[in-house]
Amino acid sequence: MNKHLISAFLIMALFPPLIFESKAQDFKDEFIARMKSSNDQINSIASDFVQERSLSIMEDVLVSSGEFFYKKPGLMKWDQQQPSKYYFILNGDKVIRFDGKKRKVVPANSPQVAHFKEFIIGAVSGSIFDNKLYNTEINKVGNRAMVVLIPQQKAMSKRIKKIHLEFDYEKMILLNLILFETDGDKTAIRFTNQKINTITDLTIFNQE
Repeated sequence: MNKHLISAFLIMALFPPLIFESKAQDFKDEFIARMKSSNDQINSIASDFVQERSLSIMEDVLVSSGEFFYKKPGLMKWDQQQPSKYYFILNGDKVIRFDGKKRKVVPANSPQVAHFKEFIIGAVSGSIFDNKLYNTEINKVGNRAMVVLIPQQKAMSKRIKKIHLEFDYEKMILLNLILFETDGDKTAIRFTNQKINTITDLTIFNQE
């Protein structure tokens, strides 16, 4: 065998982790920079969603669908329309929740709501990817950016094993989110028909 080929094989055998880690870090840095640059151009997002909830104690998958709205700096609405009406709104220092029967307004500073708000807005803006609450791995597969978040906070890691995010790399738009819980439950959300900078009616974030 040619000695140059032997040398090449030896280098590949001895140092591939260093090569892959370098490339992975380069792409991670590039992705975060692109995400933050894209976020500077985005003032609002409106999207359809389909959510599939898989529970370890059930055979059937629970499917729901609706619309998602986000408006800078901190307005968000999760509007489930099927199989039943439900919405969850973040609006400044309050949360508006409708469970299908009654509307309730609660403070937005509770730990659960605060973490949820931080995660959603962080995923949209890109700030979550260098947040020390998560160990982040980002790789490119075709025209998709695949993100894996591993919670580092003890309380969170007891409930959540990992979170997968899939982005359209060219448009920097979130396509899929999968949340794996430690008890075996899983929630998968697919986002489609994303519309950028089209929200002008802010009354959707203060629904009566």
